[in-house]
Amino acid sequence: MTPERKARAPQPTSVELLWGAKNKPTRGPRPGLSLEIIAATAIEIADEVGLEGLSMQAVASRLDYTAMSLYRYVPGKEQLVDVIYDTALGLPRPATGSEDWRAGVHGWVWAMLGVYKEHPWLLRITTNSPPLGPNQLAWFEALLHHVSGIGLDEEEVVHLVIFVTCAVRDLARTSSDLAQGPQQSGVPVEEMAQEYALAMKHLVGEDHFPALSKMVAAGTFEPDETQYNDIMPSLEFGLQRLLDGVDGYISARGR
Repeated sequence: MTPERKARAPQPTSVELLWGAKNKPTRGPRPGLSLEIIAATAIEIADEVGLEGLSMQAVASRLDYTAMSLYRYVPGKEQLVDVIYDTALGLPRPATGSEDWRAGVHGWVWAMLGVYKEHPWLLRITTNSPPLGPNQLAWFEALLHHVSGIGLDEEEVVHLVIFVTCAVRDLARTSSDLAQGPQQSGVPVEEMAQEYALAMKHLVGEDHFPALSKMVAAGTFEPDETQYNDIMPSLEFGLQRLLDGVDGYISARGR
């Protein structure tokens, strides 16, 4: 006769962990340990060494616990990353209710960029589902607040919010990637800018790249006060033109 096997207790999902539905261990908790403490320590490690250096063992060692103690609170690294992603985002600043909607969107974008700058490893986490964590939904709600009631339909509002959110994240990741160039090569950013401008002159010909060659001839890629790997001017220009377009779209419909 096959011996009877004890059924394994269902593991909490990331959503349950984030919303506190499964925030206590099922057996033998050691005093002083909690999901909040585990998450805070994991964020410290990720800030220092990135996601590559984050592991359940690394968190346990820093807290002077065994890895098994952590598994009583969070099933594994995958769920831990989900928790620290939402936790590190924090909460957006409350809307004042008096600012223009465009100023509200602008402030939201720069606040989000500030979070990414503080925790660049957030940009390395694959976004494989819509926002479900409490802090993720709070940021979603904050941006919805700024663009709701301006003359767009509900579906259009969601489209705009998704576009802004994804554009900011992608540009922030590009900025983070470019910023690592000087660090990894040891070449100062000013020198890299000069090398890039010189390479463009040699590689870009009018026959194959007519539009780009005009930019090169105009000195567009020559070093100036703006670092060549700084995407903030591009983001600022694109965001303002996007908002101009939304303004014109609403005005054309007479709303």
